[in-house]
Amino acid sequence: MAMNWQKVTQVLDNMYTNKQLAGKIGNENAHEDYMLIKETSMAVGEEAKDVFDKELEEETYKLGNYKLIHEDKDMIIWKQIGTYNGNKQIIRSVCMFLKDGKIWREVDKTRDANEGETLDDT
Repeated sequence: MAMNWQKVTQVLDNMYTNKQLAGKIGNENAHEDYMLIKETSMAVGEEAKDVFDKELEEETYKLGNYKLIHEDKDMIIWKQIGTYNGNKQIIRSVCMFLKDGKIWREVDKTRDANEGETLDDT
């Protein structure tokens, strides 16, 4: 079965409580040419997994809420709100480009949230 929003939410919902399940879903749905692109970095394959693992292990980022913006057979786009180091609130926009039903490229853009901003404001 191809990657879809339901699988994304399974990863997001389990990334703190069941890291093994979240990792399994992510690994099974990553294309062999997977690439993660952020504002200041890029990671390929296993390097990308290390980026996610480090963020979770150091507990620097905590996911708050998320919402789907768009989904079709070529891409899944969503926004999430969270905090860094327990105090800096951010909005992260994520676009996953799909190839052969798997995540081929993932582009993440993060910005500081305005005070009191919610995902409904974006």
